Amino acid sequence: MKPNYSNDESLSFNEIVLSYLKKIMDLNLRVIPQDNYIDYVKTYKRSVMGLSDVLLPFFDDDMNEAYNKFLEDDKDMLENTTNGIIIIKRKRGDYGLITMDNSRNLFRALNKLLNRNDYLKSSIYGEGSDEEIVEDETDDDSNNIVVKGGTK
Repeated sequence: MKPNYSNDESLSFNEIVLSYLKKIMDLNLRVIPQDNYIDYVKTYKRSVMGLSDVLLPFFDDDMNEAYNKFLEDDKDMLENTTNGIIIIKRKRGDYGLITMDNSRNLFRALNKLLNRNDYLKSSIYGEGSDEEIVEDETDDDSNNIVVKGGTK
């Protein structure tokens, strides 16, 4: 397990956001046993909400609208799938499926916010260098992608 960050270590905004994105994407790649699904859903939701907290000062009108919709949908989901504390699996929808759908919609909106505002342009999108990504046109059917040029 990696150690927690101490006060002696400083992280840039990009590193913090990239760390959240990586953890959320890692969650997406997990194969979850059915008996752990609700814990997985809660972890995914908390991770997306954490990324939202980090990016909150940078929300634009579109993101504010998406975030408020998430909060409304989440409130409705909780009212319709729980009795306050305990999850009622089939009361007007399934808690896990609805929560994942709402959380994924928020995650997509956050990614669009990052893209709209170029917060991570050089870190994620590969821009800022003279690299060119082209398809390798060989006779086989592999459709290889090749990065040409650049100093990255």
